[in-house]
Amino acid sequence: MPPSAIDTLEELQTEHPDLAEDIQELANLYQRKLWHQLTLKVEACFHSSAFNRGDIPVRLFQGFVTDFGPKINFLKLAQFAVHACKFQPNPAAAVDMLNSVVQRLEELKQPRATEAILFLRMHVAQHKLETGQVPECKQISEDVTERLGKLHDVDPSVSASVYYVTSLYHKAQANYADFYRSTLMYLSYVSSDTLQPDFKLRLAVDVSLAALLGEHIYSFGQLLQHPIMASLDGTPSQWLHEMLRCFNDGNMHLYDELCSKYATQLNAQPALVAHERRLREKITLMSLLDLISSTPAEQRTISLSTVGQRTKLDADGVEFLLMKALALHLIEGVIDEVAGTVEVRWVTPRILTPEQLRGLKGRLDGWVGKVAAVAASLESESVGMVAAGAV
Repeated sequence: MPPSAIDTLEELQTEHPDLAEDIQELANLYQRKLWHQLTLKVEACFHSSAFNRGDIPVRLFQGFVTDFGPKINFLKLAQFAVHACKFQPNPAAAVDMLNSVVQRLEELKQPRATEAILFLRMHVAQHKLETGQVPECKQISEDVTERLGKLHDVDPSVSASVYYVTSLYHKAQANYADFYRSTLMYLSYVSSDTLQPDFKLRLAVDVSLAALLGEHIYSFGQLLQHPIMASLDGTPSQWLHEMLRCFNDGNMHLYDELCSKYATQLNAQPALVAHERRLREKITLMSLLDLISSTPAEQRTISLSTVGQRTKLDADGVEFLLMKALALHLIEGVIDEVAGTVEVRWVTPRILTPEQLRGLKGRLDGWVGKVAAVAASLESESVGMVAAGAV
């Protein structure tokens, strides 16, 4: 016969006398059936280094928390399970533990258990991925993502778990663009302040590389404005922050300078070395987009020579670049080879950084000034016409 919840606490207290005060409080709250206060106490214990050693979290969860699990918030129960499974001796044991909680929640057949089940299944998928069971991870992730899309008012921690594991899957498959998008979604559901510094730095490095290498990613404004990017500053990876700003500004000349300045760091990244041509093409396209975006709409008949100067391309290169931008639907317009110009009617929108917003404000202020001047001129002419009519 398995030990009762109180028996488990007594065993832990006997083996770890230093935990006696906390364990006695757990027992007191349990016996008084103060489930909310007990939940808070368990959470505090799992955040305590005194409890996070050996097999204490596993025993506390399996022998104590599961006893009153159906009486507390199901998502909290799932979070406790995920924490405890980190102290299992191997991934298989962790998966078995998580699946046992999933099975128990499913047997309750309560709608409010759905979020907790999805949360647990995504952590199962993470363990599958870490043990090389990629197809199983993919299947679980797709199923959970589909079910998540049918829910409303989902707890952020559930959405974060889905996008985080999805990002890990895309990283394992070297799907740079999908990893980039999944990571941005993950970061939108978590507070940067809650992430450990070493984790933030690794994630900032990974998502920065994915932004540079990802196909069809031509705007880094959202990433550059996220607090996680500050974790790169003052570290050996600071060059990535500089490189991203350079790409976002489409600064070809600075790009060449940075490639020379950080040649060692660049060569230490096999993916960047293998896709050197893609990087050159991307910075060139972004240079074109920045040129067009910074040009007032009424002046977007741009000479091909101006494009060439900005992108460091010859005439043939400029023509190919414009055709590439048109094919990717980054711009809409017409190339006039006879006049040596390109008329741009539309450019793909992008998230602007504060510096780019200031530039836009300057152009809008200029436009407002012109409108005011025209209005004043029309008013003056109107007054003159009225006066002439009166005469």
